[in-house]
Amino acid sequence: MAFNFSYFLQQNKYSGNESLLLFSEGDILHCNENIFWSMTVLEKLNVDTSHLLMIGEFQGRPCLTFNLNNEHFLQLDAEKISLRQMLHKYAIDVFSLAGRANQLLHWYDSHQFCGKCGARTQVHASEQVLICPSCQLSFYPRISPCVIVLIIRGDEILLARHAGKSSAFYSCLAGFMEVGETPEDTVIREVREEVGIEIHNIRYIQSQSWPFPSQLMLGFFADYKSGEIQVDGKEIMEANWYGPHDLPITPAASISVAGQLIKLFLQRFESRETNRF
Repeated sequence: MAFNFSYFLQQNKYSGNESLLLFSEGDILHCNENIFWSMTVLEKLNVDTSHLLMIGEFQGRPCLTFNLNNEHFLQLDAEKISLRQMLHKYAIDVFSLAGRANQLLHWYDSHQFCGKCGARTQVHASEQVLICPSCQLSFYPRISPCVIVLIIRGDEILLARHAGKSSAFYSCLAGFMEVGETPEDTVIREVREEVGIEIHNIRYIQSQSWPFPSQLMLGFFADYKSGEIQVDGKEIMEANWYGPHDLPITPAASISVAGQLIKLFLQRFESRETNRF
């Protein structure tokens, strides 16, 4: 997607119709349940606006984002909220916009200098890329592809309690793709490493951008093939087979691809049960 970054970052000319998303220390700023700010707030704070980033358009208005330090945050009548908290407070399209803004700020902050020659990078005038003026190396926003899979065995699904998560929370298996792997390769490897079973009939279902910080979740169904569950004890603390009527606490379908996979399985199960009569 091409944006005229130089218009916003170098000339600092605004039409007055823009919306602004403000971040500070990794959290987004909101006031009265609203995350959208006027561009005039930056003028009042007297901050250097050369680091403004264009996100895109939202509801027909240009949308930009900016990272404030804590000193400037304290001058505002605002509260901080994490992206994960936003999942439960804001509509999914608003969360997605904030997630995109967070990813762009992370990219911009992480590539101020060229990793090859050390020169300061520059924003391209029309593309979403940072360029090294010395060696011409390009730095695009990084996306880390991950797989997430719901394993099905007859009328049961495998759900796991992950290390570091709430003890009552169960979800699908997931993991990052490694160099040289296809998503299907990753699904097979992650399942084998985390719970020790073999699967087959892997089929892609849907995807989701997951800004923690810059992941692309690729959701799959897979069928159980063989083996007994043996959790690795590192990433997975517990895993079991569950039927549609005895599910533990799972992710909400409204906010995560894991919840969507489980919801789709339940819908297909209910449809199959109904058609039996």
